Amino acid sequence: MKKSIDAPLVPVAFIFFGLASLFSAVKTGTVTNFIVPVIFLSLAAIYLHTSLFGKYRIISSVVNELNIKSDAQVLDLGTGHGAFLVEIAKRLQRPGKITGIDIWNKQDQANNSFESTKKVISEQHLTAVSELLTADMTKLPFANNSFDYVVASLSIHNVKPAFKRQTAIHEAYRVLKVGGKLAVIDIEHVGEYQKVLTKLGAEKIVVRNSGINGMYACLATKVLTASKPHHF
Repeated sequence: MKKSIDAPLVPVAFIFFGLASLFSAVKTGTVTNFIVPVIFLSLAAIYLHTSLFGKYRIISSVVNELNIKSDAQVLDLGTGHGAFLVEIAKRLQRPGKITGIDIWNKQDQANNSFESTKKVISEQHLTAVSELLTADMTKLPFANNSFDYVVASLSIHNVKPAFKRQTAIHEAYRVLKVGGKLAVIDIEHVGEYQKVLTKLGAEKIVVRNSGINGMYACLATKVLTASKPHHF
């Protein structure tokens, strides 16, 4: 599937400052001046590795762990180019379906649009088990207990301010069926999500680091999973 760069202005900035400082270091000829460009260019390389390769490995690992049934109803929050959606849709058969929602903000992901993601789904022959909607994750247009799984990858941290992020977690939990599972991959505020879910009564809350595949420069990707108990 088509790969995309998350928050593309970030690696562009690293590369720009890295090359600018490298030019300055070469001009001065001072060895210690090469430290700064090496740092900036290394951060750019790490960021691009995670954005273009690492995050897909993390998503694949999480989907394997979820052990999604072929007839499951799944919601993907902040679908973007559909990395999570496609990985899950490949495991579904009708009446199973994954619904992806997004507000399609291009600042969050390069060339992010409803049309481009719809094209990806069509090219992967997954239209029968996939649906795209333009919707806000803080105001989900779904009834309570609608989905067996709710997932989100690198999307909830873009919601600001904090109370809106917390609302997004509330909404995700609201539409999750009793006995359903939630999986969130993110680089920030995962502890905040964990606290909200604990207050909501979620069970089996686990947070883990994703290693080198999840390093966005100095930010480490974490994976949170949780379940909605039957006594909810």
